[in-house]
Formats: sequence, structure tokens, C-alpha cells
Amino acid sequence: MKTPFQLFIFLLLLSLSQFSLGANTILAMDTVNLTLSGAEQRFVTKNLTLLINQFNIDIAKDNLLQAKLWYNPNLNYGTTLYNVETHRFFSDYYPTSQFSDENFQIQQLVTLAGRHQATWNLADVSVKQARYQLADILRNLKYELHTDISDLYYNQQLLKVYLTEEKAIEHMLLVTKALYEKGNAAGNEVIQLQAQLQDVVTQEIASRQSIINDEQDLKILLVYPPTTTFVVSELPQVSLDSNQLPSFKTVIDTAIKNRPDLLLALAGDEYAKKNLKLQYATSLPDLTIGVQYSGVNASAAAYTGIYGTMDLPIFNRNQWNIQAAKDGIAQSLVADTLALITVRNQVFTAYTQLNLYRLQLNSVNKSYGPNYSQDLDEMMKNATTNYEKRLINLLTLLSLVNTYIDGKTNWLNLQVQYFNSIKNVNLNAGLELIK
Repeated sequence: MKTPFQLFIFLLLLSLSQFSLGANTILAMDTVNLTLSGAEQRFVTKNLTLLINQFNIDIAKDNLLQAKLWYNPNLNYGTTLYNVETHRFFSDYYPTSQFSDENFQIQQLVTLAGRHQATWNLADVSVKQARYQLADILRNLKYELHTDISDLYYNQQLLKVYLTEEKAIEHMLLVTKALYEKGNAAGNEVIQLQAQLQDVVTQEIASRQSIINDEQDLKILLVYPPTTTFVVSELPQVSLDSNQLPSFKTVIDTAIKNRPDLLLALAGDEYAKKNLKLQYATSLPDLTIGVQYSGVNASAAAYTGIYGTMDLPIFNRNQWNIQAAKDGIAQSLVADTLALITVRNQVFTAYTQLNLYRLQLNSVNKSYGPNYSQDLDEMMKNATTNYEKRLINLLTLLSLVNTYIDGKTNWLNLQVQYFNSIKNVNLNAGLELIK
């Protein structure tokens, strides 16, 4: 047996060992090569938000099945607790008067005016609404997945640019220091290169932070452990030819037929109408019918009869619930109009942005050629060589460095924005029209 002190020491050492193990685990990062198709497959099967909302459909189905069930019959039984003649408990026979004290009653609640069917129909609409809600969540999460992957690709590619530039500037800094020591370069050239290096390092750190944020979102979406890091090698290429893209009419028609948030709004209209039918049915009180048996007593023989009871709808005729249901229908019609206006405008904005980025990319390709990115690399390589040979001064070199970084950043950003605009059109269409 351990003493309390020994047990405390044991638990302390155990917790410290677990902390040490956890620290080592954090350092051991698992790298996953992430592709769009692979991420989509894992997302559909692993995402916990989808799983949570899938249960909403199951719950709605359970409520529908529950609504189909009839009310249970009610059974009443009464007898003597203590017989004063026989001085016994639960003795229902009285010898003096020769009667039995037994009462049986069975009754059944019956809904009228189709209330049971109306309740069932309302629950059926709730199942439909749960399906649309899940589809809308899937639509938005899939768009978030695509944009997180494209943003991660952008920041990883940008990080490569910064690391390349840092290496080049560090090399030029060493060359300049050597020239300065020989009296062939000014001291402010060293300082300017150091400042330029710090500026690039600052941008590198910002990209690393963006990568961390993107990876955090992807780990949650795809259910990966915290020690996972992702590598996105490339984004799928999409044609820039307008003939390969759907027309605006196709996108808007697809959205009206398939957007789950719009279908959810229309289902709300259906729900409001069926709720009104239920409220009308509820205005007629329920009927309770039953069969009753009473045993022989001093004044009458055994009695068997039937009966029925119903509330009289004098004061409460469910009139205000009916009025509320009518107001709900009017409200749902306004909500339908708002949803339709929202869909049309979102589709128009998404389609306009897609064409804007497509035209800009086409313009860059046409003006600068398909090897624009490689030309920037070649320009920077030549600038470094020319500076080492003192064919250009430091001011020209730093200007070319900034031109290189801006050119690479803008080119990458344009590609990613075009990719995101395609996914935005798919998001607003409700279907993946553009692969």
C-alpha cells in the first residue's frame, strides 16, 4: 500500500512524463500532401459538423414516426382499499349488502378534423427542412475547404518566393560587406541591404502565420491531429475560354432549382401552410370515448356502458393560433421573396467576379506570355549577377527586388482569386457547374 505522499509523488512523475511525451509529439510533425480531390473525399466522410447535422435528419425522421403513432388507451380500475365489514385490505366483497365494489374503465382519445394527419404532415416537412439545412451546410463548408486549400497554396508559394529572396539578399549582403572592407562599396549599401532583408523576413513571417491559420482550419474541417502539416503542390487548372464556362442564365436557373437555402425558404412556406391546417384541425376539440363497468352494489346490478366526452368550444376555439399561422404564411412569402432576391444578386456578383478575373488572367497571358513567372525569376537572377559585377547600383537592385516580389505576389494572387471565383460560382449555383 502506498502512503498518500507516495501516491502524490507517483502521480506527479506520471503527469511530468506525459507532458514530456506530449512536447516530443508536438515536435514530430506529420506531413500530408493535400490534393483537392483527396481533401473532398476525406471531408465528406470525416467532417464532424456534417455528422452533427446528419443527426438532425435522423431526429426529424424519429419525430415523424412518433407523430404517426396513435394515443395510448387509458385504463382505470377502482376498488376498496379497506373493507370495514371484513376488516381486510383490498377486499371488494361486502357480505352484509352482498355487493362487489369493482369499477373498470377504458377510454381512448380520438382526434377529429384530421388533426393526426395534419400533425404527421407537419413533421414530414420538418424532415425535408433538415435535409435542406444539411445540404446548405455541406455547400458552405465545401466552399470553405476549397478556399482554405487555395489560400494555403498561395501562402506556401509566397513563402518560397520570400525564402529565395532572403537567400539572394544574404548572398549580396556578404558580397557588399566584402567590397566595403576593401573600400569598393559605401557603408550605407550594407545598411540598405540589411533593411531590405528584414523587410522580406517580416513578410515571410506573415506568410508563415497565414499558413498556420489555414492549416488550423483544414485540420478541423478534415479531422486531422494538431501535429499535421499540409503541402499543396498545385491547384487544378481551369480553362480561361469563355465558351468552356456556363452562361449566366444557366447559373441562375441552376441556383433557383438547386440552392438549398432557397429550397429551405420555400419549405418554410410549405411548413406555414400545413401548420395553418393543423391549427384549424385543433380548433375542434378532441373526443374521448370509453367503456365502463361497475360491479353489483346495494342499489343496482352490475353496469356496463359506453360514454364520450368533449370540451365545448365556447371560449377557446384556437382562434389566435389560427391567426398566428396565417401571419406565419404571410411572413414566409416575404422570406421567399427575400431569398430569391438574395440568390439572384449573389449569383450575379459571383459570375461578374469570375469574368473579371478571367479577363485579367487572359490579359496577362496575352501581354506577358505564358512564361511570365519564369521571366520574373530570370530577371531577378540577372539582377543579382549584374550587381555582383557592379553593372547596376544598389538602388536599381532594390527596385528590381521589389518589382520581383510584387510581380510574383500579384501573379499568384490572380491565379488563386480566379480559382476562388470559380468555387464561388459553384457555391452560389448550388451545384458544381465548373470542374
